[in-house]
Amino acid sequence: MRSKLALRPPAPCRLGERTLRLTCAVFFLLLSGAQARAQTWTFTDVTTSAGLNYQHGYVGGAITMPQIIGGGVAVGDYDDDGFDDLFLVRGDIGSNLLFRNLGNGSFEEVAALAGVASSGISCAGPVFADYDGDGWLDLFVGGVEGTGPQMFRNLGDGTFNDATSSCGIDSSFDTFSAAFADHDRDGDLDVFLTHWSGFGGTANHLWRNNGNGTFSAIDFQAGIVGFDLNDLSFTPNFADINNDMWPDLLIASDKQASQVFLNDGDGTFTCDQGVYTDENGMGGSVADYDNDGDLDWFVSSIWEADGVPDGGWGVSGNRMYRNLGNGTFEDATDAAGVRAGHWGWGSSFADLNNDGHLDLLHVNGWPHPTFDTDPAVVFVANGDATFTERALELGLADTGQGRGVACFDYDRDGDLDVFIANNSQPPRLYRNDGGNEQNHLVVRLNGLAPNTQAIGARIYVTHGSTTQMRELACGSNFLSQNPVEAHFGMGQVLQADEVRIRWPGGYESVLTGVAVNQTLDLDQPGVSSTPGAFGSALHTLESVVPNPFRLDTRIRFRLAFDEHAELKVYDTAGRLVRTLADEHLPAGQHVIQWNGKSDAGHSVSRGIYLLRLHSHTQTITRKLLNIR
Repeated sequence: MRSKLALRPPAPCRLGERTLRLTCAVFFLLLSGAQARAQTWTFTDVTTSAGLNYQHGYVGGAITMPQIIGGGVAVGDYDDDGFDDLFLVRGDIGSNLLFRNLGNGSFEEVAALAGVASSGISCAGPVFADYDGDGWLDLFVGGVEGTGPQMFRNLGDGTFNDATSSCGIDSSFDTFSAAFADHDRDGDLDVFLTHWSGFGGTANHLWRNNGNGTFSAIDFQAGIVGFDLNDLSFTPNFADINNDMWPDLLIASDKQASQVFLNDGDGTFTCDQGVYTDENGMGGSVADYDNDGDLDWFVSSIWEADGVPDGGWGVSGNRMYRNLGNGTFEDATDAAGVRAGHWGWGSSFADLNNDGHLDLLHVNGWPHPTFDTDPAVVFVANGDATFTERALELGLADTGQGRGVACFDYDRDGDLDVFIANNSQPPRLYRNDGGNEQNHLVVRLNGLAPNTQAIGARIYVTHGSTTQMRELACGSNFLSQNPVEAHFGMGQVLQADEVRIRWPGGYESVLTGVAVNQTLDLDQPGVSSTPGAFGSALHTLESVVPNPFRLDTRIRFRLAFDEHAELKVYDTAGRLVRTLADEHLPAGQHVIQWNGKSDAGHSVSRGIYLLRLHSHTQTITRKLLNIR
């Protein structure tokens, strides 16, 4: 987190009246200046300084509809070093790109070294997801213009293996976006693909994970219907909209074809006939924007700047579908103030100013005189379920041909930055400056294999009378993906009264009195025999914060019963670095600080370390990252 300026009144001293008045005037001038700076919140274009120098495009220019629509970015920590990386599709003017986050505000391009630099083909909508459950993020890449979908398996050493032919996912249709979730709750991640083929057919949208590294198309068996006449699907998201712990499926689709499939709990879905009136559903984002405990759905669409449809477009803007608490929606677009947004594409909810209320942004553009320079829009939450558009004021009114957008804290300073993937143009990375003047809390979950990111888990953070909720999703903003972690703005609150996690399957964990301005890395406890029950018969390594760390980190673990326990730090070669505990300990919670030094008293070097909690009955291992 960037340092904040702290001013104190000058110490008492004997001064003449004129000198005293001058001293006080200077002090209050400095104080007002500091307050003005603290209230300055803006975004800065750091694309070049971050090293993200490339352009999306096609040989001969974007001519076909899939070319004009395509592009995208996936965000995820593929090398597990604590910093989110970027995978970007290029078009056919060059190879795809993998930018590794160096942790110092810049990136290095490593696609060729990593084995994912496909070239001369047209790709779209990449997603990082651990489809084989080994704890490393694999990479799915969609394709258009005759390019089929690709799957790259992460080998855990910074490289990937092309698993396209072995995984079984294939399609002769254009594939724009993808979302992963455990739709049948068998433990592994399934995937839904969107095609916008413009015509009907068996396009194979839903693919079931067979648990052995392969997938099978199951549209018909799962009741995924309605695409046989006109497949115009664009953005899929799995989300539990009726709070029954089964992931439902929300699909933003073009030409009045957006639809919701409710999960029946037996591997099948039922199409819900609701108030889905968007004419041109493009991007989609799901979150609890009004902090009432259920998930709402925003769909970006098309609206003309003068508000009067002309030229035969017949468009009426975005839609905000507010959840009534039972999985049904009401149209709250005008009440929320988010209708007017130009030609919308990728969209995302994100608390950009850390005030505890989710903001909303989406990117825009279409190669037509009416929409060619449409700026991106940022709807800033007013705290009462309404929004005010402030993109120009904040420096985020990017006028490129925006398609994908991702919100993530690339520099780990406590506020969310914005990456825009433009079509046939360079991208833009906007650093959030001032969003971290208010407090934050980040929660990352380590789920039980094969769902190692605990996709579908819910995190509830309560402070006072307010409870914020996030559901971890591996979905799409349209051609783009946010990382799988929960970022909470905490305003001026200094600690959360309670952090409650509802893990996949229903087991719950609770932490109380959690300090803000940290990242909680939490492991899923062993499976409880009673879903939804509190407690566990197993020891738990509850949190390591901060992680990554610079000078020291606090380790909290809980023993289910009295036992001799060891807490030790090893390097990646398995050599013992530091013994933090090696004694008989009572049941209950224990907190131990590690100052980043070895048993010999030397400061350890920058890199990845392994923390091991070991006892006669159980061993738990967690990765630590020192970024000194």
